[in-house]
Amino acid sequence: MSEVIQSKSKINYSYSTIKITQSRIDKGLIAIPVSLAEWFPEHNATIQVSLDDSDVLQTKNYASYRSATRECRIGGMAEWFNKNKIKDGNEIVVQLVDKENFIYKLIPEHKFLLKTQELQKSFDASEDETEASEQIIKLSQWTDLDEQKVAFNEYRRLIDTVKVEERRSVKRPSSRARESVPYNLRVLLGNIYQGHCQVCDFWFLKQDNNPYFETHHTDPSLGSNPKNIILVCANCHRQFEYANVHPERNKEGWLIMVSFNERTYSVNQVVLKTAFEDFFKKLFV
Repeated sequence: MSEVIQSKSKINYSYSTIKITQSRIDKGLIAIPVSLAEWFPEHNATIQVSLDDSDVLQTKNYASYRSATRECRIGGMAEWFNKNKIKDGNEIVVQLVDKENFIYKLIPEHKFLLKTQELQKSFDASEDETEASEQIIKLSQWTDLDEQKVAFNEYRRLIDTVKVEERRSVKRPSSRARESVPYNLRVLLGNIYQGHCQVCDFWFLKQDNNPYFETHHTDPSLGSNPKNIILVCANCHRQFEYANVHPERNKEGWLIMVSFNERTYSVNQVVLKTAFEDFFKKLFV
């Protein structure tokens, strides 16, 4: 009887692993626990597998629980085991990419964690919005999640990791200006709110069919912590800059109400309406 051991994920994504034993290494196969068998064909079949970070699909033989071995297993893995120096007790991340066509992804756990963190660092270091959007797509493909889900996960990561600190100034040839909102955060807000102003809900599409929006530091003296940045239309942005503004924040520091010249608006904070999931690693043994 197989079991599932659940523990807190080291990254802000949930994932599943299979522990490899020496006897299976010697036979060049991966044993699929019965508790994970629902991801796989009910009968003996060939499946398509991408290994590590390769997009190339390889055909592997799969033996179902109903076969003579009475064990679910993927064969033909000896070369891959040797390449990755898989040892007894190592864990492999398994992703179900397409059950209908029996397509899967297999990655050693340490490689999966490292690649995920590298993609997140590249996302954070994006030099423009195009690059940040491309990194979201790469994370989506790597984690096998849709882009909207990835955007929420990355937004939550920034909430948890970006410190609240004073807003820095950026030197320019003839002047000094306050730092702008990082491209990764702009892209996340654009993805989450789809261009809708968090204050008045106004939005419109530009000629390239992408929504137009601006971003605003709700406390101009503080930096780009997600709690201090909101997505706004040009009109509300100007009101933040020039009107008589009275903000109201909750105890966690999120802006929840704002008044412009005594006209009050509720601020749409998706994070306060969303029951964010906890991220777990599931070890199938």
